[in-house]
Amino acid sequence: MFRLTGYPLLFLAMFSIAGGHWAVLQTVAWTGMVIKYSKDTPLVVALEKTFSGKAPCKMCRKIESAKEKESRLPATLTSDMKFDKFFGCAKAEAPRPGRADFSYPPGIDVVAATRSLPPPAPVPIAA
Repeated sequence: MFRLTGYPLLFLAMFSIAGGHWAVLQTVAWTGMVIKYSKDTPLVVALEKTFSGKAPCKMCRKIESAKEKESRLPATLTSDMKFDKFFGCAKAEAPRPGRADFSYPPGIDVVAATRSLPPPAPVPIAA
């Protein structure tokens, strides 16, 4: 069951954390730009115009602004709460556990069976 749903969800989460969604959106934007520019000019010129960065489309500008906004967010959250509120009322010493005698359960005396016959005189050879 985990292989059917868990692995794809795990892959999707890792892809999103690594910023893969921006790569997919940028690829879609570039593809649209190449199609748009290649209608009027040859493909080589359209590719050069697309990847030069001199004439970005609306989608490229939105992606860039969203990336900048995301990078400005703090990577970690800070807390202004003081821990004195939580730990100030605790006793200085934790209560000790009650003392109880401990002993292992009595063992069972097992006498190993001894062999009464000696091993065979010529040692058998495996065929």
